[in-house]
Amino acid sequence: MLNVLLQSHLRLNRGFRTVMVFEKLASQIKRLSLSSSCSGDYSESSDSSSTSEVKDPRDAIVQRPEDYSECRSLTLANGIKCLLISDGDQDELSDPSSSDKSAAAMAVKVGSAQEPSDTPGLAHLLEHMLFMGCKKYPNENEYDNFLSLHGGSSNATTDYELTSYLFDVSTEHFEGALDRFAHQFICPSLKKASVKREVEAVDSEYMEGLQSDTQKLEAIFISLIQPEHPFNRFTAGNKETLLEDVEEITHELRKFYDQFYSANAMYLCMVSPEPLDRMEEMSKVFEQIPNKKTLLLSWEDYPLPKLSCNFIKYYPVKDKTKLMLIWFLKSQQKNYRSKPNDYVSWCIGHEGKGSLLSYLKSKGYAVSVECGTSAGGFDDSSNFTRLDIVIKLSDKGLEMYHDVITLVFQYIEMLKRKLPCSRIFKEMEKIHTIDFDNLEAEDPYERVEDLVENMTLYPPKHYLSGPELIFEYNPRLITEVVNSLTPQSVTVVLQSKSFKDECLETEKWYKGKFSSGVLEQSFIGALSRVSGGDFHLPDPNPYIPEDFDLKDITLEGPPSAPTLISTERRHKTWFHKDEVFEQPECFIYFHIFSKNVGRDLATFALNSLNVVLLENRIAETFYPAKLAGLESEIDIQKDGWHFKFNGYNDKMMKFFRKLIYEVFDNDNKNTFNFTAVKDATIKSLKISNIKPQQYATELRKSLIYQDFYTSEAVAEAISQITECDIQRHKATETGPFFLECLGGGNITPEELKKYVNYIGKKIRLREENALSEHEFVQPRVFKFPVGRFVYKVPNTNPDDVNSVVVNYYQHDAVNFRDTVILGVIEGLIEEPAFNQLRTRLQLGYSVSVDNHESNGVTGFSLTVCSQANKHSPDHVNLYVERFLKWFEEYLVEMSGDCFASQMEEFIRAKLLPNHTIDEDMDQVWQEVVTQVRSWDAYFIQIFSKGFKYSERDFFYSNSRKK
Repeated sequence: MLNVLLQSHLRLNRGFRTVMVFEKLASQIKRLSLSSSCSGDYSESSDSSSTSEVKDPRDAIVQRPEDYSECRSLTLANGIKCLLISDGDQDELSDPSSSDKSAAAMAVKVGSAQEPSDTPGLAHLLEHMLFMGCKKYPNENEYDNFLSLHGGSSNATTDYELTSYLFDVSTEHFEGALDRFAHQFICPSLKKASVKREVEAVDSEYMEGLQSDTQKLEAIFISLIQPEHPFNRFTAGNKETLLEDVEEITHELRKFYDQFYSANAMYLCMVSPEPLDRMEEMSKVFEQIPNKKTLLLSWEDYPLPKLSCNFIKYYPVKDKTKLMLIWFLKSQQKNYRSKPNDYVSWCIGHEGKGSLLSYLKSKGYAVSVECGTSAGGFDDSSNFTRLDIVIKLSDKGLEMYHDVITLVFQYIEMLKRKLPCSRIFKEMEKIHTIDFDNLEAEDPYERVEDLVENMTLYPPKHYLSGPELIFEYNPRLITEVVNSLTPQSVTVVLQSKSFKDECLETEKWYKGKFSSGVLEQSFIGALSRVSGGDFHLPDPNPYIPEDFDLKDITLEGPPSAPTLISTERRHKTWFHKDEVFEQPECFIYFHIFSKNVGRDLATFALNSLNVVLLENRIAETFYPAKLAGLESEIDIQKDGWHFKFNGYNDKMMKFFRKLIYEVFDNDNKNTFNFTAVKDATIKSLKISNIKPQQYATELRKSLIYQDFYTSEAVAEAISQITECDIQRHKATETGPFFLECLGGGNITPEELKKYVNYIGKKIRLREENALSEHEFVQPRVFKFPVGRFVYKVPNTNPDDVNSVVVNYYQHDAVNFRDTVILGVIEGLIEEPAFNQLRTRLQLGYSVSVDNHESNGVTGFSLTVCSQANKHSPDHVNLYVERFLKWFEEYLVEMSGDCFASQMEEFIRAKLLPNHTIDEDMDQVWQEVVTQVRSWDAYFIQIFSKGFKYSERDFFYSNSRKK
């Protein structure tokens, strides 16, 4: 049961972009690695216990031309490989409110493939156990509690060959967090009592995967490969495999840790505003991890996986009809310099003219084609690289799946005849280089997560650029990959809800229903003799940008707030000047207000389907623009049309004009591939709430918002729409309109006005067709009466034992004071809620705390994802209520210093700058649309008045009220 309870920069760029010829030449020199990209970073440390690895300037870490962070690669005395990145302005570190977060990650080259075959899930359980105390910090929640109190978070993942751990925290407390992090590896507690509880957590995680088609299919593949293959194992683990003898499992954990958790198998990445020398000094704590000289296993020379069948029918959880063609190639990890696998995938997955998808759409067989290799897991390893072609089929495509497979091999035959092609390589190389040069820095947490895995795959020089750039053209490797795609080596998977009675086999662990068989030899023979058909290689891309110069923008007004540059009865135009990121990308947002777009469910459904059909029709035309970094989003909401355009300014106007023409002017109605697109849209809406947590979110919104259209209701309305309805529909007839626009990034106010004028003409924005700004009313929110209300509904999937309990508290209209206090309370309650409800009581794998803002009304929720076969929703809710009662008492007893400390962390977190211009512009657009001012605009007003310690009373007074 699902139980919803309603209880009434790119980090800051510290340098300045320059257009001086000298600086541009210097950037190119750095790209070629002819001189060091990090001044003084690679000198020998004065402490002989660690050594810098980069001595020859040609081996300097390749960074993008305007990455002003400093990097250092070194090896600690015990053999741990380290990457240190200093990304801050040292002059700002004295002001805690201006310092960025810091993050660290540790990767251990050991995973599920090394665990004993009789204890599946042991490596995964050890990953959990390292969070549960150590010799120096014996309390189970010491690490999580420290991070929570100082604005941090943590996570870990276990793969076949790698286990990764990471955290972030405010920079002021980075050293303290590093010490706790390091001691988890130096001497973990691995207590028997903790083991028993964490097995429950592992089991809950496993049970969440029971409704995942991805997990089920992977488990089916694994069950069908040769039994002796090291990847033929159940990696997640559960109570059945891990809880039979707790004492024995505890012993096995210690044995596994002692054997494989060795310094020579470890990689450490740290990102912080701290100076490199200071970071290197902090890294020394990890030298206490013993180097056991563990033999690092590799399966490079091991036989490739070979399935016992080559044709699988699969009965899915979600109603998605797919055809998958899968090849197990020899590992491509060492071919990262030329990326032949990516080259071939680029061609097969292309969506432009002459492509596989283009032809499949014209026949009404499919709505999408994807091709490529996912990272890690059962997709990419030292033993093999999987290349998958995944085709989302229509009902007609399912019926004619033999024809679809034949078309795939016709396209592959065309590639064999025409590849390798240097023009394709040069285009890919150029786009990859442009993307890398203008790559916006990730949040430190996300950055260390990616980089620590890169450290295990690439030499130090390419830690940052290895997965991003193509360094060389290798026709031989390209030919090898495309020639490997044969009918004799393919595994075909056909997935459909119609296979229920045919799929009589059940995989042991994830219970996937399937049937295994073989393709007819006559069919394989026919596939071997196909011609190249009418397919051709992708045409040259006309949207690849050439001009990356930044615009000279002069604009009065505060830089932190958008400026209103044009206003009249029919429209408003805002401009946000970028003075931080200085990227060549521009951003343009439009909100075309209309009372008629969503005036009733039928009209909303018609407009929604029309947009999906439009995107399907124009995908072939605009796919090259997407590859070249020009993005568009078109969204229909009850209040009208929402558009977002972003990408390099150079070709944006050309892209914009063509797309707006297709939306509002083109007489070619959106009936192309109508049945396939309509059916896929209905299926997508119906499965959107198959996961209990997603369903709970929609249910909460349906109870809060007046006239809320549920996914199920929209799907039903779309099912009634005919081709004739679409042919009669005109987007311009949904007026009258009011137009609001925001522009920013690498675009001038004068250029932005040209975009506004163009779209205004296309929607016929005249006085007689204009909606006054004051005529538009925001969606209304219901005010809950005081009291306690319980809303229980069954899962949409009756076979799913996962359940969700949400305690939602509605508060009042948004005001600065209460919003700040809710934020502080969220920080105070998060760690104890996780520790009590998840770690100690094991009520569920996921426990989360969230604040909500619903059209100007605030709210607070505590969510527990559990399993009904372990704990009923009523049982879970009982303990949630007890916890909230305990939290009231906890607040009463809390010291003033503790409350003040949490307030400080909250302020620090809210004042951190956005890490990318995309995040920054999205935030400003939300301010424009919702008319709610940004955090930094009102913080001074709030805190100048001061908060009293008694503000903690806010929580329990309001939890009783609503």
